[in-house]
Amino acid sequence: MDNSDEIRRTIASGVIPSKRECYLLYKAGFFGNRPLCWNSHQEIIDSGWQGKVCIRSTAGTARANVRYDIPLENLREEIEKLQAQGVKEEELTFNQSMPNEHIALQGEVMRSPSGLYLLYTKVQVPMNEALRKKSEHAFGLTTLMLLRQNLSPPSLDDVDAILEIFPESVIEFSAYDVCVGSLARTGRNTIIWEVRNY
Repeated sequence: MDNSDEIRRTIASGVIPSKRECYLLYKAGFFGNRPLCWNSHQEIIDSGWQGKVCIRSTAGTARANVRYDIPLENLREEIEKLQAQGVKEEELTFNQSMPNEHIALQGEVMRSPSGLYLLYTKVQVPMNEALRKKSEHAFGLTTLMLLRQNLSPPSLDDVDAILEIFPESVIEFSAYDVCVGSLARTGRNTIIWEVRNY
């Protein structure tokens, strides 16, 4: 299915109003670096991936329904648990588990009337859990310094480019002390998880 017209409209609007539009841009690689991703359990098997995976919903679901670090042998069972909660399998997306032990900084960055604002944590577990354990706030120059200290230059360029196109959006990211993701070879150490106005 060709979603290029919808993608162009979303980019032109400068607003990402729902998870659907976010995932269209994400899958098209518009946000830059991301983990290895699959659209189905079968795609993971066909890819030959042997590591752990995370499960998310493209339709939007409670954050508690995101599943992290699932061994492949347990994946079908986790999918069935989500289905029992009303989450449709065709709305699930999967990505490789990231190296949490290498997390340097993660959180949400956005523009505010007083400059850049950052909700962040350095706790080395998946972001939702990490922010619950310890979250901090930074504003203006402090935000910029934290980003410069923890995001590689190409990753910082990605964040800047997204904010130019989506100036009022929130960017959810995780930065690591090693290069990661689909663009690791280009010196990127940061995964952009979501860009949203919802």
